[in-house]
Amino acid sequence: MKAPKLKFREDGKFRILMISDMHAGEDCNPKLIRGIEALVAESKPDFVMLGGDQILLKQNKEDIRPYFCKILEPILKRKLPWAAVFGNHDREAGIDIAEEMEIYESMDGFLGEKGPKELSGVGNYVIPILSSDGEKTAYRIWAMDSHRGHEDTNKAFHLSEDTCVSLPRTNNLIINQSMPYPDQVAWYYNQSCQWEQQEGQKTPGIMFFHIMLPEFIYVSQNPEQTNAVGLQRESLDATLFNSGLFSFALQRGDIKGFFAGHDHLNTLQGEYCGITMACDGSVGYNMSTHDDMRG
Repeated sequence: MKAPKLKFREDGKFRILMISDMHAGEDCNPKLIRGIEALVAESKPDFVMLGGDQILLKQNKEDIRPYFCKILEPILKRKLPWAAVFGNHDREAGIDIAEEMEIYESMDGFLGEKGPKELSGVGNYVIPILSSDGEKTAYRIWAMDSHRGHEDTNKAFHLSEDTCVSLPRTNNLIINQSMPYPDQVAWYYNQSCQWEQQEGQKTPGIMFFHIMLPEFIYVSQNPEQTNAVGLQRESLDATLFNSGLFSFALQRGDIKGFFAGHDHLNTLQGEYCGITMACDGSVGYNMSTHDDMRG
C-alpha cells in the first residue's frame, strides 16, 4: 500500500495517536499487542506516531521485520498512516537505527524518512497535513532525532569523558545528555523560514522526539502556571544541555507543541509561552510501567 497523504477531515479535525517505549524484545508480552489494539480502537486516529524505544531485539534485520509487523498489526490492518522517531534503546538493538528505518520504509503506510544526510542522526523529517479541501498545507508534523546519552554527545561535540562529567539527579530531576544537536535546530529554523517565504505565512505544527527538552521541567515545577495535567510518578529525565530548540520555536511561532516519550511513568502535560509540552508514558511491559498510564 502506498503511503497516503495526510488531510484534515471535512469537520476540520485531525487526530494523532502517539505510542512510545514499546521495548519489544524476544520475550515481548502479548499484552503489548492487545494494548496497542485497544488504544487504536478507542482513539480512532488519523495518524500514529511511534515515540521511540520501539525495540530491544538483538537479531538481524530479516528477523526483526516480521516481528515488527506482528506488533504493529493493529495499525497495519487498519491501513493507518504512521511514522516514528528513535529513542536511546533503539540504538542498543542488533541493528543500527538506519537499518531500523529501512524496515519501517518497507512497511505499508509509513510516512517517515531518514532525513537529510548532512544532518546529525536519523529521522529528521516533516510530514505535511493538507487542508480539508486538499488545496494547501494546513499543518506540519516535525520529527527529530534526540540521540542517546553522553556517549553520542561526547563524540558529536568532540568532548573527552573527563570534560563532560555526568551530574547527579537533583530536585526530582534526572540529568540526561541526549538532545537534538545544533545543526538539527538550525535545520528546523531555516526550513521554517523558507516555507514562510514560499507560502506567505507561518504554517503551524507540532514536533516529536524521544528525550524531552529542559523546558519540560517548567511544567513539573510550576503546575499551576503551566496548567499542568497528567501524572508524574518518576523524576523527569530531561536533557542537561539546552540546544535552544524551544527558543527558536518560540521566536518562529509555528510550533504549537513538543511531544516526547522516554519517561515511562510520566504523562505530564502543560503549556509555557503558548507551547504545549507533553510526556507520553510507556505502552510496553518489559520495563517499569503502570497499567493506568498506558494510554
